[in-house]
Amino acid sequence: MTNKEIIIICNTMEGEGWTEEETKDGLDNVNTLEKQISEKGINVTTYFVSTSKELERYLKKHDPANTVVFNWCEELDGMKNSFHLAPQLLEKIGFVYTGNDPENLQFTLDKIKVKNTLIKEKLSTPAYNVYTSLDEKINHWNVFPALVKPALEHSSYGITKESVVDNHEQLEMQVKKVIETFNGPAYVEDFIDGTEFNIAVWGNDNLEILPIRAIDYKEFEDYHDRLCNYDSKWILDSDAYKKTQPYFVRDLDLKLKKNLEKLVIRTYRVLNCKDYARIDIRMRDGNPYILDVNSNPDITENGGFAQSAMDTGVNYGGVIIKLCEIALDRVESYQYTSIKTNPLYYNSN
Repeated sequence: MTNKEIIIICNTMEGEGWTEEETKDGLDNVNTLEKQISEKGINVTTYFVSTSKELERYLKKHDPANTVVFNWCEELDGMKNSFHLAPQLLEKIGFVYTGNDPENLQFTLDKIKVKNTLIKEKLSTPAYNVYTSLDEKINHWNVFPALVKPALEHSSYGITKESVVDNHEQLEMQVKKVIETFNGPAYVEDFIDGTEFNIAVWGNDNLEILPIRAIDYKEFEDYHDRLCNYDSKWILDSDAYKKTQPYFVRDLDLKLKKNLEKLVIRTYRVLNCKDYARIDIRMRDGNPYILDVNSNPDITENGGFAQSAMDTGVNYGGVIIKLCEIALDRVESYQYTSIKTNPLYYNSN
């Protein structure tokens, strides 16, 4: 890696939607990465971006043959959930970049498509249904408690205590709320009330399951609270956040561990994930159920993926270096067309 420059591309961490604390945390992450990567003798640069034109203009000044891009860009051009735009541009110019490709990022954002694929491949996942209109009848749904959430959102956005419903009246109210609030389908599934495993994996040809973390929800008496909702992920001073902190499972039953790893690897392959992902699974009566496939998981230092990776013995900067190495290996392994300077784009001036 010392013969390559790492460019970190990420969104501007200030302005609308960013609190002062969030901006500070984000910049602290960037500073940590730059310091720890530089200590390994690797040139590293961070570019904060908000539009496709800005990113393209910046990339034209760099040689793809000597660069690996750590893609930390969540959106461009003010488009919500536009994770795919940066990879599209990187592929167009010819850069090696970390993480999943545009097609995968778009596909896995759609819970309905992911669920249908899991079912088609006979991978264990909760029963579900989708409601796209307020006129649809919901009386045929008879699995309670059920979880209701937006079908096209991520990061637990739109999930609250009220998302867990116990009867048709509550179901109808929550479906109506989701459709009206998010202007999209409501996704309803069997609520699995058990231990949750967050399982991070990286690699391509050779996959490595990283140390497994779990949330047991034992501090909540009310099962309506036993879920990873928006507050438990992002609101640091909330009761939900404080009571749902994941922990490393050091003494997991060997048979269960092997079953979980087998399920995760098959899911990763079926959904054509690349480089890294995190798959969330919950248990009921000893059986695992896939809840979510995160092909663009939180990659901050305190996020679940980085914590699992760091538990293997590397620091935060080492995690990102490893991801860049995985991306380079992928390009070589799949025998992509050799990356050469593109005279239409590369301009060192």
